[in-house]
Amino acid sequence: MANKAHHSSSGQIQKLKDPMRWVLKPNALNIVWGNDNRYWKINEEGPAELVQVCWLEVTGSTNENLTKGKNYEINFVVEMKDEGFGWNGCPIFIMAKIGKKGKYKWDKVNFSDLPKNVKTQIPISNGGFVFKVPQDLGSDDTVLHFGLYEVWTGRWKGGFLIHEAQVKELPY
Repeated sequence: MANKAHHSSSGQIQKLKDPMRWVLKPNALNIVWGNDNRYWKINEEGPAELVQVCWLEVTGSTNENLTKGKNYEINFVVEMKDEGFGWNGCPIFIMAKIGKKGKYKWDKVNFSDLPKNVKTQIPISNGGFVFKVPQDLGSDDTVLHFGLYEVWTGRWKGGFLIHEAQVKELPY
């Protein structure tokens, strides 16, 4: 992976107190190939626009510990452009883990079903991707690490916007 350019998370993570919610704009996410305009168009204010990649990897973290025993919902707000390509039969995975040494939990999203030119919160089914911080976690590292991935097919894909990622504490 050393040959891949990264867009570092130099942006701020906005934490909203009520409800406990973090909003990560594209400049607060780590986007593989994000520093190369042939692959991504990223500016400080708007969404990150995927021009074309064969390796989709967008990651982030809450940058602070979450509460043990609580459930959190992870979503990305995305938009498929009219010229979106390469998404048919190409599953995208939302993955998350607690702590740097945690085990990943994942959910699969089918981007070929996304409406065109409409901001859409993914995953669409089941009200979002819910992740529980184990009560009996043997570590004090409860920072949530999560991402959006498609690194397995080697297919080129593009025409897609990332508006933000959201992490929200659930009341149950």
